[in-house]
Amino acid sequence: MSVSPTREAACSVLAALPVIMRTVGRCMRESGGEVSPQQYRILTLLSCAPRTLSQVAHIQGVTPATATTMVTTLEHRGWVRRDVDTLDRRRVVVSMTETGQAALDSAQEVAENAVADLLSPLGERELTRLADALEVIRRLGASQ
Repeated sequence: MSVSPTREAACSVLAALPVIMRTVGRCMRESGGEVSPQQYRILTLLSCAPRTLSQVAHIQGVTPATATTMVTTLEHRGWVRRDVDTLDRRRVVVSMTETGQAALDSAQEVAENAVADLLSPLGERELTRLADALEVIRRLGASQ
């Protein structure tokens, strides 16, 4: 039985993700930066738009209690703030502060350098093909 091209592409993407995340995580730890890979993911999420704690938990794939603990750590560092939702006072909205944006910018530079080092053996043609393919995935994800 042959594997469909869609399934084969999915397997390739899933096999590449851990390689990329391990590389980025290792470089973040080795750089001595203040942002952990987990914090990086949350700050990146919040850089797009403020989110409720439930949304943070759902997107990160953790329990609400774990999301609360993670956000509390970020809040103590001054990277995020919690505000009561103006439309529904029962909900808490988490947003990134300027200090959080600065921490994310620093971590982003480390992450970009790590991935650039990983990709450095590739030629221009391979890099262009990879960038094009990743842009398609990004667009597909943005539509969901």
